[in-house]
Amino acid sequence: MATQRIRAANTRRAGWLALIASVLTLGLIAYGSWVRVSGSGLGCPDWPLCEGVLVPEIEGATAIEFGHRVYAGVTMVVVAASAAFAFRARAQDRLSSHLLVGAFVAILAQAVLGGITVLTELHSMVRLAHLTFSLLTLALLTGGAARALDVRLTPPPDARRWQALVIAAAVVVLAGGTIVGTGHSPGCPGLPLCDARSSTEAAWVHHIHRLAATALLLALVWTAWQARRAGGWAFYVSVIAALLAAAQFTVGVSAILLRLPQELRVLHLGLAAAVWWAVVAQWSFALLGRTRR
Repeated sequence: MATQRIRAANTRRAGWLALIASVLTLGLIAYGSWVRVSGSGLGCPDWPLCEGVLVPEIEGATAIEFGHRVYAGVTMVVVAASAAFAFRARAQDRLSSHLLVGAFVAILAQAVLGGITVLTELHSMVRLAHLTFSLLTLALLTGGAARALDVRLTPPPDARRWQALVIAAAVVVLAGGTIVGTGHSPGCPGLPLCDARSSTEAAWVHHIHRLAATALLLALVWTAWQARRAGGWAFYVSVIAALLAAAQFTVGVSAILLRLPQELRVLHLGLAAAVWWAVVAQWSFALLGRTRR
């Protein structure tokens, strides 16, 4: 009995730490966007050191990039602690252990890709891979937190629908990451679609991003509208996801109209990551409700 209580306590600790880590990861994604749009990606031109030292002079682009590395390091420590507690309680909850240890592996890969990004002088595909592992880390932390804390929504969300919405959200965020990585952010100044000022490549990637974002927004609004009948937390989280998507869509349009100010570009990706988080959370709740019925 004592052993079971210890394992249960470790599982709860792992869940709370995973929740904290997911919040930190969301902030880390937004911070990474600030590094990019401010042109500070090579503020530390080497890796893992910065300008050949452990702690460089804190000024300008170096301060922004070094701050990002410190923030990432703190986040990794919290993820590692969550994974350690989950692993110690693996006999009681093997799935939580797999998810949170997986999150730790994913954030390690993300860190390595961040280093490779610097060493390859901000190669677009490496930056996209870096963003992909950021989203994967956030997803695994979210699922692990929901499982370890045994969060159940009544009624549980529809797993198939939210799985489709997860895929749609991934397309939206990664298409946006491709736009930035390939340097096509200003490549489609027209609204609602690109015009003659856009190259063929820029038009394709922007159209995919905009159409996918519009479809995702409409699907989330429709899902929230349908969930109103059931009520409960499943409805409230659906509304939050729809509101976040609406805010992200509005910021994206505003950024184009205002010629891509840095603040709106950072906010746009931060809200996109928040939409991803909300959608993954609903999918996690749906799967949790299915496995524990």
